[in-house]
Amino acid sequence: MQLLKPSELAKDYTAWWDRFCSMYENQRLPHALLLIGHQSAHIVDFTYKMAAAILCTHEKKPCGECKSCRLLTLKEHPDFYYVQPEKTGGMIKIDQIRDLQTIAFTSPQLGRQRLIVIGPAEKMNPAAANALLKLLEEPPSTIMFVLIAEQISTILPTILSRCQQWRFSFAEILEADYLTIGESYTETSVRGEIFKQHPIIIQDLLDVMNGHTSVCALATKWTKHEFGDLIWLLYLLNSQMLYYQLVGFNSEKNGSSSLYDLSKYFKPPALFSQLDELNAIMRKLNQNISVNQTLILENFLFNFVLNLQV
Repeated sequence: MQLLKPSELAKDYTAWWDRFCSMYENQRLPHALLLIGHQSAHIVDFTYKMAAAILCTHEKKPCGECKSCRLLTLKEHPDFYYVQPEKTGGMIKIDQIRDLQTIAFTSPQLGRQRLIVIGPAEKMNPAAANALLKLLEEPPSTIMFVLIAEQISTILPTILSRCQQWRFSFAEILEADYLTIGESYTETSVRGEIFKQHPIIIQDLLDVMNGHTSVCALATKWTKHEFGDLIWLLYLLNSQMLYYQLVGFNSEKNGSSSLYDLSKYFKPPALFSQLDELNAIMRKLNQNISVNQTLILENFLFNFVLNLQV
């Protein structure tokens, strides 16, 4: 048996692929993995590459040619399941996890193992999380779970304790430009779509700061966006402004001159405060707490204006 390094493997994932290969070849893969990192196409792609290696029926894996590999490419593999919210911005519900209970305790159809991927794992509602916990407590030997999460603060500690956690740090991104996180999403994805709007969002913030538009008018305008992804983008922009304040601006490495201009109006404590506010909003959304989106945006923008340096 030989595991082949996939073509087009993202540079950030090479070390993790080597670790996966070592564990697979020594039969030390855990029954549950938790992959923690931003929800770009790369982390999902990495998961599919692991699945291809695990499910491939040839000696050199993944071969890309066997029935298993072909079905996985078509996303029709009977032993591969991907559980995700049924609608954009929604939650993973208990019925989706209950469906896995029957699947988990039946024999694989093509090989010796089944793979169940759940993501974003933080989008499980409490009932779904508790149902998954029961599966993780006594998992069948033929099942491997892979959970994908962007942040783990709302995932049950008992689930975390039953998963081996792999954290993808993306050091190159953190050194210079948080906006490259947004660029890693495909343009047709929800986050890719809203990230394309980031120059407009920055200009909106400049307009409200300069009094060219009102807080209420801007909050109403922003309600057209998917709320959770808008909050994600605002968090990204605030993180980059904080970087500019603490480290400085380099047009060649981290160049959004308009965002840099905006960052000049804030002191680091104000930006930390805004990040805390955005993080609190994201926690509510991940816990499926009903919120008044317009009111939350108005409060954020009012605080944004109040935080300006005098």
